[in-house]
Amino acid sequence: MAARPPYVFMSYKHEPNTTGLTEQFYQQLRMYQKGLGLAGVFMDKDKLAAGSVWRSEVQAALDQTTHFVVMLSNRYWLSDECHKELAYAVGRYQQGGADAMRLLFVQTQEIEPDLLLFDPDAADPNVAFVNREFSKAVTKLEKVGDLQFLGPFDEFARLIRLPPENDPLLGDAIHQLVMRLKATLPAKN
Repeated sequence: MAARPPYVFMSYKHEPNTTGLTEQFYQQLRMYQKGLGLAGVFMDKDKLAAGSVWRSEVQAALDQTTHFVVMLSNRYWLSDECHKELAYAVGRYQQGGADAMRLLFVQTQEIEPDLLLFDPDAADPNVAFVNREFSKAVTKLEKVGDLQFLGPFDEFARLIRLPPENDPLLGDAIHQLVMRLKATLPAKN
């Protein structure tokens, strides 16, 4: 069976700074879409209202997603809607591994990924993510820190947060994210 063409889903919380950072990353991916061999890039730019129309558009994009990119922030982690998207992606990853879904994270603010835990046994996807203090033993994916971060990274290969939206170094950091995403894509003939 032929592999599906790569499709990127950008999951983020609509909030100051994160929306602008995500938009700039999205624009670079769109600019390089053909060169990277991407079938598409999805970003909910219109902040669709929760409901059947929102779910069907998001679900259609999730169903074809091969690369799920989380723009990680405090508000993202605390958002019910973001958890629904992430729970779906984690479920696909747990069923088929990286061949089914690449889970990729971008740190948009200072966060400790090793303290953000997954609870795959939760019946409610909103409960699937817990703080270390309240967690139980889990299997497979334990914490966000176990997964791949696109970055950004400093010159010592330490994970850092993206610069603010108006920082002149943001373009360089986003270029680094694009190149790290490229490394996760299938080789082009």
